[in-house]
Amino acid sequence: MSHPRHALPDGRSLVYDWRPISTTSVAAPSSLPPVAFFNGLSQTTVAWGLQAQRLKGRRGVLLHDAAGQGKSDTPPDGHRPPGHARDFVHLLDALGIAQVDAVGFSYGSRIALRLALQAPERVRKLVLVGCAHRDTVVRRWIVRSWLDAVDAGGLAHAFRVITPTIVGNAWLERNEGIEAQMLQAFTRRNSAEGMRRLLADTLLPGGGLGPDDLRRVTHPTLVIRGEEDLLVSRALSIETATHLPNSRFAECEGAGHTVAIEAPAWFSSQLDDFLV
Repeated sequence: MSHPRHALPDGRSLVYDWRPISTTSVAAPSSLPPVAFFNGLSQTTVAWGLQAQRLKGRRGVLLHDAAGQGKSDTPPDGHRPPGHARDFVHLLDALGIAQVDAVGFSYGSRIALRLALQAPERVRKLVLVGCAHRDTVVRRWIVRSWLDAVDAGGLAHAFRVITPTIVGNAWLERNEGIEAQMLQAFTRRNSAEGMRRLLADTLLPGGGLGPDDLRRVTHPTLVIRGEEDLLVSRALSIETATHLPNSRFAECEGAGHTVAIEAPAWFSSQLDDFLV
């Protein structure tokens, strides 16, 4: 299934998937804004398919591939989360969407945070999953290894390097038998150049947020972490939640970095409880 593209002012375009509530739905709480999902760096809108399906008939859902993800155009040098947030506001304006509940995973959580800072009126609530609001040595080394993998062996090699760092052991045990299918899906959905640009941008210094920045984000915020997350330590997640003035913290037992994929029922219950 092909999705529409949104044209940006500089000539680039983004792939998006807008799923408004059906006008025939009588159960939908019309006072609540759509839920917008922001992908992790190596993800596309497909990653949110199950969560989007679970919200069908109850909430509008907006999915999109940020610049460099999936089939969206490659971002300019140094675009980083602030640039992606500006792109998203342009998409909201084009669709006539005034406000969203923003759910961001990993790199997408950094975009969601920038959206809340740059256009606070466009966000009602925030959910930050696996969020590294600032750089750490461990994260930098891991991301650099991903970039090296793309350069050395393309998407196939990157898939094998990235996967065991973002999912927990239990998920890998359950899904190791379908590695070939996962690899095929990963290489089909992504482009080496787009991923290379995103990885290079995220390694640039100065892209993090400090305590004063986080204190400006007054939206109700849920910070989620997987218990076995290798990229974002528990201490860093708690630091994020501590500096956000209106937040709470939840940790998913037995999950790695990709909580929504590894524990979809648990994640969906968290959204249902928080996004009311």
